[in-house]
Amino acid sequence: MQIIRVEHIDFELVIESNNLEPTFNKAKKKQSQISTATSYSVNEGSISIYNFESKTLEPLISDKTYPLMFENKDYFIGITFKNKALVQSPYIYSKLKEIEEKFFYREELGFLAGTINFGNDLGKSNLIVRYTKGNQSREINFQFEIFPTKLNYRSDYEKIVSDIEKEYPYLVLDFLKKTYTSFKTGNSPNTDLIWWQVFGGLYNEFIQSSKFILNKPHSRIIRQTKYVKADRINKWTTTLEEEYSQFKHQPNKNYRSEYKTLSTNTSENKFFKHAVFQTLRRFKKVKSFIEKRFSNSITDSFKVELNSIEKQFETISANPFFRTIDEFQGIKQESLVLQKATGYSTIYKSWIMLNSGLKFLEGIQKIELKNIADLYQIWCFLEIKNVLQNLLGKDNPDDIDLAEIQIDDFVFKIERGIKSKVSFNKANGEIIDLFHDFSYDTTQNRTVKSFTVNQRPDIVLRITKSDLKENYVLTYLYDAKYRLASDEKEGSPDLPTEDSINQMHRYRDAIYYVNKDKNKPEKEVIGAYILFPGSGEIESIQNLDYYKSIESVNIGAFPLRPNDYTNRSLLEHHLKTIIGLDTESVLNDVSPQKESSYESPNPYVLIGFVPTEKHMLCFENSETPFYYTGEKKPTRFGFNNLKYFAPYIKEKGIKDYYEILSYDIIYRNEILNAPKPTKHNNTERLVIWLGKKIQIDNGKYLKISDGSIGQIPYRYTNLKNIRTPIDDKLEVLKVSQ
Repeated sequence: MQIIRVEHIDFELVIESNNLEPTFNKAKKKQSQISTATSYSVNEGSISIYNFESKTLEPLISDKTYPLMFENKDYFIGITFKNKALVQSPYIYSKLKEIEEKFFYREELGFLAGTINFGNDLGKSNLIVRYTKGNQSREINFQFEIFPTKLNYRSDYEKIVSDIEKEYPYLVLDFLKKTYTSFKTGNSPNTDLIWWQVFGGLYNEFIQSSKFILNKPHSRIIRQTKYVKADRINKWTTTLEEEYSQFKHQPNKNYRSEYKTLSTNTSENKFFKHAVFQTLRRFKKVKSFIEKRFSNSITDSFKVELNSIEKQFETISANPFFRTIDEFQGIKQESLVLQKATGYSTIYKSWIMLNSGLKFLEGIQKIELKNIADLYQIWCFLEIKNVLQNLLGKDNPDDIDLAEIQIDDFVFKIERGIKSKVSFNKANGEIIDLFHDFSYDTTQNRTVKSFTVNQRPDIVLRITKSDLKENYVLTYLYDAKYRLASDEKEGSPDLPTEDSINQMHRYRDAIYYVNKDKNKPEKEVIGAYILFPGSGEIESIQNLDYYKSIESVNIGAFPLRPNDYTNRSLLEHHLKTIIGLDTESVLNDVSPQKESSYESPNPYVLIGFVPTEKHMLCFENSETPFYYTGEKKPTRFGFNNLKYFAPYIKEKGIKDYYEILSYDIIYRNEILNAPKPTKHNNTERLVIWLGKKIQIDNGKYLKISDGSIGQIPYRYTNLKNIRTPIDDKLEVLKVSQ
C-alpha cells in the first residue's frame, strides 16, 4: 500500500510498504506520544502520508506527526516524471553504492524505482533525487526518520548511546550508514571522523563565505613609518621642518616620516588564511583515506563531489590575496569582525565547530552511528556490569581492562576477538570476572576450548570459587540479540527467536574443560542465556517457556531494555542467585546425561588418626604416599562418594588433605616404608594410596567439632567443611553403614 507521496512540479514520488499497520502498532507500544514523534520535509513540493483510520493518503498539515518508516522493513520507492522528455539522467544520489545501485530508471516510462531496507540503522535519512532539466541541475531532498519497533526511540536509544559513550568514548560513531543522528558540538576531543561528518554539513557555506571575503576583504587603516629624503616627504610637520633646518646641508639625510594606509594584512584575514589552508590540508588527508579504505563502498557520484570540493578549496587557497597576508599567530583580542561581519562570522563559527568534539544532545550536526544491534550488544555487557556492581555494593569494579578502541585513522571499533574484562572481588575470596567478546578457540593447549569451530559468545561471566576446590570456575554465557520472534511473525508476543535459543544449546555442547588427569573433556558451561529487547508483564514472562527453562535446564532468555527496571529485575534476581550460591548447590543443579549421574560436587572426606611422626613419613615427602590403618578399620571405605583423605596429626589436627587413588588390604609386615612393626605382623591393614595433596588455609591446623579423635580413630566430613571451616574447626558427619 502507498504510505507517503511527494507531489512535485516535475514528478510524483510514492513510497509503498506491505503490512505496515502491524509494524506501526508494535512500535506504538514502545513509543510515547507516537502521534507527534517525528516529521517529514521536502525542499520543493508537498507531502501526503497514510492515515490508518481513513486508510487513505492525506496532506501533511502538521510539523510533528507519526512515523511510517521503521527498522528492518522493505520500502518500495517509485518516482514517475510528468514530462519525461524534459528530464535527463535522473538518479537517486547517495554516498553508498548499495543504495544507489538499487534504483533503476526506465527511460521509456519516465520511471525511477527501487527498494530500500534500512536494516538496524536508526535515525534520520534523506532521499535525494537528482536530474537535469533545461540544462539546469536539480536536487530534491526528502527527509524522514527511521524508527525502532523494539525500543522507545527517544529515551531508550538515547540511554544506550549515552551509557556506551561513558565507558567507550566515540565507540558509537560510524561511517557510511544509511541514517544519521543530530548532535551538538562540545568540548570533547576532536577526531577525523567527527571533523569529517561536521564538515559535510557546512562546507558549502564555508566555500561561499570564502569567495565573499576574497571579493570584499576586510581592511584596516594602519600607521606606517618610512625613512625618506627631504624631496620625498609628502606631509611636513613642525618637527620635520625643525629637523630639516638643522641638517639641510646634508642632501643624503633620511627623515622619519609617518603616514596612514589601508591594509588587508589584518588579524582577521590572518585567521581566514589559516582556516582555509588548514581545512584544505585536513580535507585532503581524510578524503585520501576514504577513497583508499572505502573505494568499493562509495558511489562515483560521491567521488565526483569530493573532487569538486577539493578543487574549489584549492582555487580559493591559490588566490593571490593570501600572498599579502602574514601567518596567523592566534587571536589576541575579541574581534567584532569575526563575530559579526558577513563571511567572516561564518568562517569563524565553522572553524569552531570543525575543531570541537560532540555533546550527545539533540543539535544540528549530522553524525552517523553504529547500527542498533551492535550498540545493543555493547550496552548489554555494560548493563550486566552495572547490575553486578550494585549487587556487590561496589562503586567501581576492583579491576577493569577494557579492550582498546581501535581507531584506524577514522572509524572507532573494538578489535574483533580482543576481550574486555571487569573483575569484582568478594570478601570471602571469590572473584567474579565479566568478559565481552570472549573467544573459545581450538588451540591445542587451552584448558577451556572448543574442539570443532571457534565459539564467540558476546558476554561471559566466570565466578571463581574456593568452597569446594581451589579456584573452581563456574561459567555462564550471555548473547545479546536485537531480534524478536515477532520480527518475522506479525502479532506474536515479544519472544526470543528459536535460532538464538538453539545457539545457547550449541554453546554448552561445544565448549569443554580439558582436565589432564582425566581421559575425556568435561562440559564447561553451567548456563547460557539470551538477552533481548522484550517487554510484557512480569507474571506473564515468568510463565513463558523461555524463562521457565532457566530453572529446568539453565538455558533460556531474559528481557532487557533501557529504562525497563521492572523486567530488569528478572536478570538481577538471576545474577544475585548465581553469585550467592555455593558451588555444591550450583553443581547439584546441573542435569546429568541419560541414565547416568554426575559425581557429587561435595564428596566425603575420611579423617584418619596419625599417632606418631614415623607414621607421617608414609605420606609426607613420599613419591608414593599412602596411609595405613591399625587393626581397627574405618566402618566404611571404598564407596563412590568417598574421594579424599585427611590425616589428623596427634595433638595438632588437620592441615592437608589428599585425593584417594585406590585401596588395598595388606598384611602389616608386607607394608613397605612403614615403621617396623613390633607385633601383629600378620594381621590385615587397610592401605589407602594417595594422590594430590591440598593444603588447608595456608597450613593452619584444624580440629574437629566434637572433640578428640583418639578413641575413635576414623571420622568423616565433606569437602565443603574442609574448605570452609568455622572457627578453625571441622564439622564431622555420620556415614550410613
